[in-house]
Amino acid sequence: MKRSVFIFLTSFLCFLISLGFLTNAEATKKFHVKWGATSVRSGLYANTVAMAKVVNKAYPGEIEVTVVETGGFLENLSRLQRKAIHIGPADAAAGYANYMGIIDYQGKPNPNLRTLWGGYITPIHIVVAEKTGIKDVRQLSGVDFAMNPGTTSGRVIELFFKALNITPNYKMMGIGASVDAMKSGVVKGWYKAGFKDSAILDLEANMDIRILPVPKQLVDQFNKVYPGQGLMMEIPAGLFKSVKTSQPSLAYVVTDFVDKDVPEDVVFKIVKAVYENRKEIVGALATLKEGNFEDMFGMAVKYINVPLHPGAVKFYRDVLKLKIPDKLIPPEMKKR
Repeated sequence: MKRSVFIFLTSFLCFLISLGFLTNAEATKKFHVKWGATSVRSGLYANTVAMAKVVNKAYPGEIEVTVVETGGFLENLSRLQRKAIHIGPADAAAGYANYMGIIDYQGKPNPNLRTLWGGYITPIHIVVAEKTGIKDVRQLSGVDFAMNPGTTSGRVIELFFKALNITPNYKMMGIGASVDAMKSGVVKGWYKAGFKDSAILDLEANMDIRILPVPKQLVDQFNKVYPGQGLMMEIPAGLFKSVKTSQPSLAYVVTDFVDKDVPEDVVFKIVKAVYENRKEIVGALATLKEGNFEDMFGMAVKYINVPLHPGAVKFYRDVLKLKIPDKLIPPEMKKR
């Protein structure tokens, strides 16, 4: 009798497995990814949601991405280091500092940090009231200047000024308050990241402003003091009324970092899904389009100094047949 019951239960178990009814077994195969983002109030939150959507659609039952609201890019680096999330967008320069254990992360390197792709670039405009007569960023010492603490662009601006011994009279405030402070004359200068940024358009509609150029020699000096932190780009003539000719600008790159311990095949599939759907993602999100996210690998070669994850290397090298520069090969692959 007992033998018959055992045979029956064994047969029934095999039958359930064959039909795929054992959800616990299935769950062990599925990799659950926590993808940090930003605040839901930020337009950048939609970027992460769009990428998570294409991954979930491409690999149902294999990968399940959950987008996690966070305080933003710098917080994502902290969460990655604590392994509270698997993936998260962050400023590429801050990620390099985190990886190396320098500047903000002095003595606290994160050797497990890896990159997925090149991300997108956005300029940081340094704005002054036209009536100040200021034409060079080095004239900003002593000038009342709005500073938005906790922002990625604020971190870049503060380090840039410090490297060049520029000492504005900082007035700490929020982004919205900075616009009002410029209009009322409470401050004479400010900064804002973005291409055709609405806050700067608002200022131009109400006052005469100047967007200061940032020449390469100043960015080079920035990088001598703070390695890997000075990125730049050319903004086109006519981007704003005050930009009469194309000019160099400070910039930062946002990329998505990943923990080294996320399985190679999972990262391979994530990169593959995003790459194959990149035109759809970029088409719906102006920030990614303007920032050239579509050139995922080219942007990595140009701007990224944290190694790629082995799964990303495998996709770019084995599928796209691209040559991976040494700086993007992770240490664990160099040992193979």
